[in-house]
Amino acid sequence: MSFSNDAFILQGMTYHQRTFGCQMNKHDSERVAGMLEALGMLPVATVEEADLVVFMTCCVREAADVRLMGQVASLKSVPTVNNRRIIAVGGCIGQRDGEKLVQQIPHIDVVFGTQNIAQLPQLIEQSLLDGQPRVQIVEDPQRTSEWQTETATLPAHREQSWHAWVSIISGCNNFCSYCVVPYV
Repeated sequence: MSFSNDAFILQGMTYHQRTFGCQMNKHDSERVAGMLEALGMLPVATVEEADLVVFMTCCVREAADVRLMGQVASLKSVPTVNNRRIIAVGGCIGQRDGEKLVQQIPHIDVVFGTQNIAQLPQLIEQSLLDGQPRVQIVEDPQRTSEWQTETATLPAHREQSWHAWVSIISGCNNFCSYCVVPYV
């Protein structure tokens, strides 16, 4: 796994992660945690202690949208440890809404799509260095196999050592009239 030369910026910082949605979001959260810890970041139990808060989201369930908006909006009033807290939103809502999230909630620093998990450290570093929000969304269905290979090589921090998620499919392309999945 390769990270940018600025990865040392993240070393010793703390992170807190919240996951809303399906098993794939939980699987991606384990990858994010493994990647951040490989860079020397430390997990913490509360938002108040965190230098970085990562939300992994699902857009299939409307309740996840509502929870995300409420929780991210409430972070604006939560005191920070080092006068700066990075807020990152990933997963399906990040993929679906992209730049719109930063426009709706300006204190979001990083938005990354379902196929951009491996780029999260660089996005965080760039936002830390210049204070500007970063949005990276890949909308290329042809990139799916490349993304699956890239994601499979990321370290994972599993909730239980005896339990692992195994991806057998990434979404669906049947375009049923009632379903949002193929559009995300």
